[in-house]
Amino acid sequence: MNRLLVTFFFLSSLSGCAAVRNDHFTTPVPVALGNSLAADAIKQLQTLYPPAHTKFNIGQPVPETDSFGTSLVFQMREKGYAVQTYDPTQPAAASAGLSTLYTVDKPASSLFAGLYRVQLTVGKAILTRAYTAGNNTAIPAGAWAKME
Repeated sequence: MNRLLVTFFFLSSLSGCAAVRNDHFTTPVPVALGNSLAADAIKQLQTLYPPAHTKFNIGQPVPETDSFGTSLVFQMREKGYAVQTYDPTQPAAASAGLSTLYTVDKPASSLFAGLYRVQLTVGKAILTRAYTAGNNTAIPAGAWAKME
């Protein structure tokens, strides 16, 4: 039954692939869950982008209340990445490095309670993975998907 729900979630989210939206936001998540989601996202980034050789430019504000975003930036720096956080006074084209955006969301239906999706947009690549939350820990509900 759980696999059926995850499959349905993935299939319903595929319609978003036809038109990539620009509204990057995060659903509030508990700090421990945000840390867990960010740690898994960093593992995926490490397979694609070498630390100490990659600079990421976060193209959206990262408020202190955003547990995923703050943890993502902190862990990226901890792993050896150069990270430029969002600065509305500086033009986006002026910064060298990979433009990076992120989204954490969950289905509106209570039928999918505990299911989350992380989406990272790095340059022109979009990385997406679904998770179930158990004891404020992210449990992958599928593999990472990459769209270029």
